[in-house]
Amino acid sequence: MNTLKKTFFFVITPVFFILTGCVSVEEKTEYPSALILGHRGSGVTSAEFQENTVASVINAFERLDGAVVDIQCSKDGTIWLFHDAGLPADDLLCLPQTTDKELEELAGKLTDFTFTRLEEILQLMTMMEKTPVLSLDVKGYFPNGCFEENNAPKHYFEMMAESLFALLERYPLQSHIIIETDYDYFLDLVKENEPLIELFLLGYHDFRERIERAIERSYHGISYNFKDEFLTREEIELARQNGLKVQLWPINSEEDFEMALSWKPAFIKTGNINQGEKLSNLTTGENEN
Repeated sequence: MNTLKKTFFFVITPVFFILTGCVSVEEKTEYPSALILGHRGSGVTSAEFQENTVASVINAFERLDGAVVDIQCSKDGTIWLFHDAGLPADDLLCLPQTTDKELEELAGKLTDFTFTRLEEILQLMTMMEKTPVLSLDVKGYFPNGCFEENNAPKHYFEMMAESLFALLERYPLQSHIIIETDYDYFLDLVKENEPLIELFLLGYHDFRERIERAIERSYHGISYNFKDEFLTREEIELARQNGLKVQLWPINSEEDFEMALSWKPAFIKTGNINQGEKLSNLTTGENEN
């Protein structure tokens, strides 16, 4: 009992400092240049590539520093790349309640849509001369009746985690993988089993609350909405000075890129591959390992 009390006090004390501390942007700290990641591969509105597919991800890998893909787990425990709560044929159908065979049959009926297994992307990464970064955006919100509650239950995240761990036994890419989600339970499962994977707490508003939570739970960083009107350069610096990396999204216009880069995040997520390619460290040669 005494041990728990001491641990609790240790966690809260630095958080209090964070919330009351003052950061001056004039005190410049040198950080590595931001890595540019393709959102859902090559973007949501690409005329050439369907999002979250092998072709879309390959394009991002070849032109940027890496890619971000959305992942969900099928009824059979297979991890697939997919963003939406509902499937293309019917919004009331969801991937977590669908078998692999049913997904493949559905893909065969659709002329303009395909499903991609995460394993295909991991295989691709192992064959590349320069291993890219892959950020996995774990989806767990299903307001279409997929589960009894809108948020996926623990057993769903446990199944997904076990599937991910099995894949990483075959493809040991842990040092190139990022997990981002607002579901602490999944992040904690990964933290306990795969300590080399970087964990990012997803956030849309109240950046300081994200800082507090990420530090309290020993995550590596925060994946955050760049369009939050209250987000500032000072907030980013505060996170960096407290040992957290920051991933910003969505960054698409030239003006947004200019501002975001000046704030020194660790990662920038973009659907504008052409603009991202101009700035990617893959092109400039910076941050070479």
